[in-house]
Amino acid sequence: MVKGVNKTVIEINDTGSKFFDKVVFYVSPKYSFTSENRLKRAAGNYFFSVTESKAFKKPLRKRVKNRQYMKIGIVATLLLAAVVFAIIKFL
Repeated sequence: MVKGVNKTVIEINDTGSKFFDKVVFYVSPKYSFTSENRLKRAAGNYFFSVTESKAFKKPLRKRVKNRQYMKIGIVATLLLAAVVFAIIKFL
């Protein structure tokens, strides 16, 4: 808690997240005279960009497993293309 200091504060009460009920932003003093709507919009954009990119990321184990399947798929496609090319060439 900040005591004895005047700060501009933006609160987001409806986060739309199951993890967060309320988010509080303390505005930098050089932007404290910016319009309220602009500050709210900036705070909302920042919050939703952070939660979408970090909080809901797949676990590393699943991401590595997906990359392995993708590599196997690419190799299988290349082998299939080579076989088809060989069959066409020898016909």
